[in-house]
Amino acid sequence: MPGQAGLIALLLCSLFPLIGLFAIGIDLPRIADAFKDEPNAQLLAQLIGGGTGLAFALSSPLVGYLIDRFGYRNIYIGSLFIFAAIGVLPAFLDNLPLIVITRFILGVSVAGTITAGMSGLGKLPDNIRARMFGRNAMVSSLGAIICFPLVGRLAALGWRVPFAIHLIALLVIPLALTLPSERRIPQAARPVRARGLGVSTGLLLLAAFVGLTMFFGPSFAPFYLVSIGITDPELASVHLVTMSCCSLIMTTSYGWLHSRFGTTSLFWATLFLVGCGLVSAGFSSALPVFAASMGLVACGLAIFTPNLGSAISASSGGNPGRGIGWAMSAMFAVQVLFPFIAESIRATLGTKWVFLCFGAVSLVLACWFGISVYLRKGKEAQERL
Repeated sequence: MPGQAGLIALLLCSLFPLIGLFAIGIDLPRIADAFKDEPNAQLLAQLIGGGTGLAFALSSPLVGYLIDRFGYRNIYIGSLFIFAAIGVLPAFLDNLPLIVITRFILGVSVAGTITAGMSGLGKLPDNIRARMFGRNAMVSSLGAIICFPLVGRLAALGWRVPFAIHLIALLVIPLALTLPSERRIPQAARPVRARGLGVSTGLLLLAAFVGLTMFFGPSFAPFYLVSIGITDPELASVHLVTMSCCSLIMTTSYGWLHSRFGTTSLFWATLFLVGCGLVSAGFSSALPVFAASMGLVACGLAIFTPNLGSAISASSGGNPGRGIGWAMSAMFAVQVLFPFIAESIRATLGTKWVFLCFGAVSLVLACWFGISVYLRKGKEAQERL
């Protein structure tokens, strides 16, 4: 059982996907402008963001296997060092393709930090595990509220300055060093390892679908707002602030929700809340209604990641790293498909139908999920009689 410093280190692991995958996005237009005389500067600047996410998704399963082999503590500490060193490196480079390469490496370190950190949380005792997963997600929500404005202020000082935010990892390393070492024990005394991928196919498919819906708030909603006449950048960010606040409320409450309703019910709640929110957003023509609808989406998404970690940890036999790695890969790898799916629906039916179609699929899945659980519980009750 980690001490207080170790627990803090594990809880902070959710900051690194936020910083590594999303925060620098605010700085990308300035980077493209700084290298505007180079061929394909616009595309390469976009790859600074997209390449990190792709590397993260592809490397997460491998990181999971490495955690099974070497322990979450070693992978976490090593990944923190790489995150800080590689993350700040672009500030000293004047070669755009080389900056893109560093971001691919950074994506691997992001996979190491979040997968190892969540694996550490998954090894906590049952009576506190769900609560800690909730607090881990809460750190991410608070980080979003603080991190994005901070990066915006740093970007105003020059395109190189925001990369300094990656040095936050150096503050976490001393805390991570207090984590207990995982000593090698005789094979017979080891807990049973999760077989295969370490996570069910159903959970992987659910993670993939939820990963697609995560794109709506930051990436697709601005296009919908333009379609209903909202072009002011400050107004266009209202829904993001609303989503951050709703996420914070839900992640703060996750431990209680899990103890009250259980893992299965919260998966259903994710699908139901996301579906209702997307359908409502698709029919909205005023900013307050749209922001409230996206807040509902955020409520569903906020409880999914900690619930996914809880579910995998409970069925992993004490070794959740492999399953969490594959789940993270499923959640983020499919996101590369979202622009193509959304554009196909938009070109055929219109912008609002992207929201309505995804919302409808989510509600259908929620109904199917609820009916399946109800029938299974009924069958189990009959077998006990």
